[in-house]
Amino acid sequence: MAQVADLRAAVRDLEARGDTALPDALPVMRRIGRMMETQLALHARKEDEALFPAIEAIIGAEGGPTTVMRLEHMDIHAQGELLRRTLRQLNEVEHPAIEAGGDKLRSLAAHGGSAESLRATAAEIIELLDMHFGKEEQILFPMSEQILDDETLAEVGRRMEAMR
Repeated sequence: MAQVADLRAAVRDLEARGDTALPDALPVMRRIGRMMETQLALHARKEDEALFPAIEAIIGAEGGPTTVMRLEHMDIHAQGELLRRTLRQLNEVEHPAIEAGGDKLRSLAAHGGSAESLRATAAEIIELLDMHFGKEEQILFPMSEQILDDETLAEVGRRMEAMR
C-alpha cells in the first residue's frame, strides 16, 4: 500500500489541476500500472494458488471469504487494465498535444482518454485496493493464522516464496 501513496497524490493533483496535472501524473500512473501487472499480479497468484486452497481445504470454497477475495482480484486486475488502456490513449493521443498545448488538447481530450478518466480510474483502483487489503489484513490473514496449523502455514509460505 505504500506504493499507492503516490497514486493518491496524483489523483488529488488531477482533481485539482485537471489536464495541466497530466505531465506530473503520467509517470506515476505508468509506474502503478507496471506494479499492478507485476507485483500485484504475483501477490494475487500467491494467494489464489497457495493460501486460498489451504483455507478452502478446511472451510470450503463456495460462498466463503476466498470466493470474495478471488472476485476482488479479478476486479482489481480489470481496473489495472483500464488504467493501462487509458494511459495508452493519453500517451498516444493526448500527451503530444499536452506539450503542444492549446485548442488541439481540448479537442483531443473531448474525444479520447482525459485527465478526468485517468483520475476516475485511479480513484477506483485506490478504493478497490484499500477495501481488498483491508479485508486481507483484518479478516483473511488473522483467520488463516487461527485455522491453519503451523505446518500448513509453513507450507503455504514455502509455496508463495517459490513463486516468482
